[in-house]
Amino acid sequence: MTRNRLITLVAVLVVAAGLAALILSRQGGAADSDQEAAATATITTAPIRNERLEDVTTLYGVVQADPAASHTLAAPRAVIVEQVLVRPGQAVAAGTPLAVVANAPASGLAYRQAANAAASAKTDLARVQRLYDDHLAAADQLIAARKTLADAEAALTAQQQQGAGAARQTLTAGEAGVVVSVAVAGGDRLAQDAPLMVLARQGALSVKLGFDPSATQFTSGDAVTIRPSAGGAPIAGRLAMVGRAADPATRMADAVAPLAGATLPIGSAVTADVVTGAHQGLAAPRAAVVFDETGAHVFVVAGGKARRVFVTAGRDHGDEIEISGPIQAGQVVAVEGAYELQDGMAVKVGS
Repeated sequence: MTRNRLITLVAVLVVAAGLAALILSRQGGAADSDQEAAATATITTAPIRNERLEDVTTLYGVVQADPAASHTLAAPRAVIVEQVLVRPGQAVAAGTPLAVVANAPASGLAYRQAANAAASAKTDLARVQRLYDDHLAAADQLIAARKTLADAEAALTAQQQQGAGAARQTLTAGEAGVVVSVAVAGGDRLAQDAPLMVLARQGALSVKLGFDPSATQFTSGDAVTIRPSAGGAPIAGRLAMVGRAADPATRMADAVAPLAGATLPIGSAVTADVVTGAHQGLAAPRAAVVFDETGAHVFVVAGGKARRVFVTAGRDHGDEIEISGPIQAGQVVAVEGAYELQDGMAVKVGS
């Protein structure tokens, strides 16, 4: 075979291979187009709605014993704490022993002085009464002696009511409640009226919430939904008190909402959504908003196609979420199956 014939044969083979590749690529492209045209996702849809949506501010706080239903157990006199029988957070019934105290030396002395004064006043009144009967004492002397005895007996009764007549005394709970805090330990010496512990009436709880008074204003009576941070059913209520003075250290003011009938632990954390107003806005089903690396978006369904529209997602409102962007009320968006869609994808609406 000559050189020229060999070159010609190679050229023919190259041209033939190119034609074959071109035909195959066109057939493959047509097949891909057919497959793309046939790609269909089954979805459910719902319309975008224009609704009146609540303005909500989220606050954080803790459960506390309601100050209006709490009281401090104080030392009835100067005492020495022998034993503390309860711990913070413990629930107690009416009559439950809380602490055992003994008289401090000063208490024993005061009781003896009161008892001696009462005995002496009684003796003196009997003496003045005899003199008066014998016309040896004036009426005002008898009146003064009677008053002295009455004062001495009142002082002795007060000492007895404080338990000073007993060397040892067990202090008990006056009603069912919860021990909020304990301020003493065994061996402590306390003056009269020194605090031993704080108790709250059972079921009388509230939530203390912190807020920035310069950023948001609340008023007593605002609706609030309280959610325990540890989980559990939300609790609906209203703000009972809104503070107007900020703490110098935290720059936060306090708001208080009662927890009527709740059984949350004192000191447990909560979040609270406070309703401060309302506005008109667009809402879509929560499942209609897709969150991925491209950003929040919905798929508007029209003409059997799904068109991706990027939106700004706002606050959840139950099963719906507020959205804004290039979208209008009444437009239909994909709900179930939205996460499987691509822009321009053909869709089939399921029943």
